[in-house]
Amino acid sequence: MLDALEKDLSIDIKEKSKKRIVDTFRLAKSLQLPVLEHKKAIGILDLYVFLDNSSGAFNIADIMEKDIVVAGEEHSVFSFKRSKQMILPFVDENGNYIGFINKVYHKCYLPSKEYLQVIEKNLAGVTEDPWDVDYSQLADSFNAIFESNYDGIYVTVNKGKTLSINQKAIHAGSLTQDDLIGDGTGGIISISESVQNNDVVTLSQIIQNRREISISDELFQDGGIIRIIDHIGNIEDVKKIKGFEKIKSELAETQRLKEKYQSELEFLRWEQTKSEKIVANSPEMKRIINLALRVAKVDSTVLIQGPSGTGKGVISNLIHSTSDRKNGPFIKIDCSSIPESLLESELFGYEQGAFTGAEKGGKPGLVELANNGTLFLDEIGEFPITLQAKLLRLLQDREIIKVGGKEPIPLDIRVIAATNRDLAEMVNQKNFRKDLYYRLNVVPIHIPPLENRKEDIRPLVVHFLKFFNKKYSLERKLDQAALKCLLDYPWPGNVRELENQIEYLVVTSNSDVITQNDVPESILKYQLPEDKAEHFFSTDSSMKEIIDNVEKSLLIEAMRKSKSTDEMAKLLKVDRSTVIRKLQKHGLKSHFN
Repeated sequence: MLDALEKDLSIDIKEKSKKRIVDTFRLAKSLQLPVLEHKKAIGILDLYVFLDNSSGAFNIADIMEKDIVVAGEEHSVFSFKRSKQMILPFVDENGNYIGFINKVYHKCYLPSKEYLQVIEKNLAGVTEDPWDVDYSQLADSFNAIFESNYDGIYVTVNKGKTLSINQKAIHAGSLTQDDLIGDGTGGIISISESVQNNDVVTLSQIIQNRREISISDELFQDGGIIRIIDHIGNIEDVKKIKGFEKIKSELAETQRLKEKYQSELEFLRWEQTKSEKIVANSPEMKRIINLALRVAKVDSTVLIQGPSGTGKGVISNLIHSTSDRKNGPFIKIDCSSIPESLLESELFGYEQGAFTGAEKGGKPGLVELANNGTLFLDEIGEFPITLQAKLLRLLQDREIIKVGGKEPIPLDIRVIAATNRDLAEMVNQKNFRKDLYYRLNVVPIHIPPLENRKEDIRPLVVHFLKFFNKKYSLERKLDQAALKCLLDYPWPGNVRELENQIEYLVVTSNSDVITQNDVPESILKYQLPEDKAEHFFSTDSSMKEIIDNVEKSLLIEAMRKSKSTDEMAKLLKVDRSTVIRKLQKHGLKSHFN
């Protein structure tokens, strides 16, 4: 790359010789050159801008372009691609200029030797037309290009008056000679009032149907449109291509796959450096981890919700450990474990003499200790409503006032909250401040119970078995029957219960092989025989009786997992009236946990 740089050609900011500047442009074969000051690239000089300002005394600093893209500085390559620069200056690690390259190098873009000679004569006072060409030849060439273009091209002036149109446009628009001539005012385009937005204007035009076109500010003069060049027919032709709809569908599918693979790629990147504490195999947990990894890149407040034991603390640790704050403190506060009378002073600290028994010199609170790191508020649903206004100020202003203090203390912290309670319902019941809820619920993450992500049970069993074997220097294994018991169990206590049960099996088993006999009765009672149909089948029963027995068993199991007939109906996906009727049919009395 460095070998391709033009290293020796540039313009000094103090250069005053017009001839020397033109000679430099001729040698460089470029329309633009970098301007240097003390070996630093500070601008770009355009040849035509220089010629427009070279009739008298000139100052390069006044006519050069200062807002430029320089390779080696903090610029994206796309910023150069989008810019009007034709050259890209390069600098070394010290910011010193080392050369430039041309964006487009082709003789039709560069000034000819003869043209530069004419410029020198003009600078010397000899008037000569640098564009002394055969205009009739040029017109013939233009017409050939105009007609052979793949697109239909229509040129209009004065809000619709026809200037030029090629045969492709006439064919695509199904236009007649009368359409082209009109009355000399409207032409074939009806243009509505233009709306100027920065330097681009969007207009509505009508040719058979309504279309939108964009015009740059270069097509305006004294507030009026001087020329519109529209391309007609290419979209219509594309739609006629055989298989257009199939191509369109395949592009949409490609976009969908791209998003899917991007999500999977982020998950795979995480797996290369993941913590041993996180096990995820289900689509739900993979989605949650991908979301946590994306959120970790910013400082938005996160609210993690889900039943107890699902791993809310683990996800909060993941967010902190993959963020820019990973080298800062991670302070966890269990809002349910600190008495309400002590919570304010423990969280926000206190000044000396704030209350009887206060330590001399005061004490910083847990929130202040999280400065430049992450504050994790676990069980936020238990936070006293009397202190929620003070927590709201922390979230809004990122500052606290100690107990007994007067001056606010600014903090740089990221807040993550977690709860197993329904905060929205608590807001409706006036047990939680609405404004605090919305301040916490910026990025919500909901972790489903383990029963709803059974793909995670087997890898979790393997993970905890390995962990406790290593911890207690054992080599326990599960046989297939014992493993099946664990896989079929609903795990109402979620991951925490599963972890405790695996530890129990590891330390209480009499042999290295854990069998079904070692599994607690509370888990075994959820097991059905391998052949469930055989379990219900009886030669003494009719099919209707067997179906009634299955239905009764389902009702009993649904009742055990519910707190009302409404919940039973949702679980069984039927109407509440159906549940009540079935309970009466089987003589079952409502008895809920």
